[in-house]
Amino acid sequence: MERENPDVQELILWGLAVVAIVLLLKVAFWPHSAAPEPTPQREVPKPETIPQFSPIRVEILNGGGEPQIAARLRKKARALGLDVIHEGNAPSFNYLHTLVVDLDGDIEQARQVADVLGISHFIQQKKEDQFSLASVSIVIGRDYRRIGLLDPAK
Repeated sequence: MERENPDVQELILWGLAVVAIVLLLKVAFWPHSAAPEPTPQREVPKPETIPQFSPIRVEILNGGGEPQIAARLRKKARALGLDVIHEGNAPSFNYLHTLVVDLDGDIEQARQVADVLGISHFIQQKKEDQFSLASVSIVIGRDYRRIGLLDPAK
């Protein structure tokens, strides 16, 4: 077996080394040819579904005595963009009319909540509980069916 000339072997090794270095540099510094993963786009709601007010902190109180009525209204109110922070019973179940009560001194918030829910009665009343976080209180009265406050139970 005949040995190749050492000069030829050296040239081949140098050539392979240069090709390897060029390939390494290309991989290290060349932008990746694969397209980046597209980020998922959030669907932007249509303007008519965006509430025209900032979230208002509300409490929903059952003033008519019907079981689960506050929970049903909570679902509807949250779907309409209200920030329901409490639900429970009113001090009594003798409320004939559903009403919205402003607790913070901003009657415009009570008016907005009343408009969104289709409630015609709203009043302003100073907070008795200084530690309450709610700005508006919704007291569900016995007239909730007549005014169409909720969809019929399914």
